[in-house]
Amino acid sequence: MIRSIVNGDDFGMNENVNEAIRECFEKRLITNTTLMVNMPYASEAVDIAEECGFSEAVGLHLNLTSGYPLTERIRREPRFCKKDGSFNAFFQQHTASRLSISRRESRAVAEEIEAQIRKYFSYGLPERHLDSHHHVHTNRSVMKVLMPLMKKYGFRSVRLSRNLFLKMNVLKRAYKSSFNRGLKKNGFITTDYFGSYRDLSAMNGKLPEDSLIEIMVHPMYDDAGVLKDTKTPFEQVKELLDSLNAERQPYFPVSN
Repeated sequence: MIRSIVNGDDFGMNENVNEAIRECFEKRLITNTTLMVNMPYASEAVDIAEECGFSEAVGLHLNLTSGYPLTERIRREPRFCKKDGSFNAFFQQHTASRLSISRRESRAVAEEIEAQIRKYFSYGLPERHLDSHHHVHTNRSVMKVLMPLMKKYGFRSVRLSRNLFLKMNVLKRAYKSSFNRGLKKNGFITTDYFGSYRDLSAMNGKLPEDSLIEIMVHPMYDDAGVLKDTKTPFEQVKELLDSLNAERQPYFPVSN
C-alpha cells in the first residue's frame, strides 16, 4: 500500500495561512505542517497548534528568502538581504550561489539557521523535522552549513529534493539523486518521493506500490473565503489524494 504525508507549508506566515492550516487539520486534509519561525505570526501559529492538538506534527520550515532574518550578520550580505535588512531571495534565483557562497556568507547563513533552529525548539515543538521555504535546504551552499547543525540539534527527518517528476534533465536528476542519497546516508528519515499536488496529478497514479510519498500543499483562503492549495480548491486536492487510497502517516511517529 502507498503511504502518504501531506504537509501544509508556511505555518506562521500570516493570519490567513494560520487559519487555513487550522481548518486543514480539523478536516484531516493534512498530516503535518512546518513553521516559519522568523515570520510575524509564528507565535500565533504555535498557539493554534497547541489549542487544536497538533503541536506534535509541527516541523521547522527553514526560511532564507522571505521576511526578516533573526540575526544581524546576514542582513549585511547583499546576496541574501535588501538594504532594509529583509531577505531578497537573490541567492536562490542564481545557480552559482545555490552551489557556492563565500566563507563570510556561509558564516552568516550558519548563524541565521542556528537562530531559527533555536527559536523552533524554544516553542517546545517535538517533531524534529526540517524542510524549507523555496527548498533552500536542497541547495549545496546551504546544506554544507545546515548538515552539521541538523546533527547537532538532533533532527530526525528531512524533506527530499523534489523528485516526483515525469520529466527532468540529466544534470538536475543526478543532483537530486545525489542529494537524496546523502540524506539517507547521514541517517535521516525521508520519504521515497516528494512533490506538489500538480506533480502528483501529472503522475496519473504511476507510483510504485509500498512507496512513501510526501505532498506539499500551501493552504490559504481566497478573497471569497474558499480554502485552497495556492490556486487549487482543496476539494480537488482531496479528491486526488483519496484516489490513491493511501495510508496517512506522520514523518516521525512521536510515540516510537
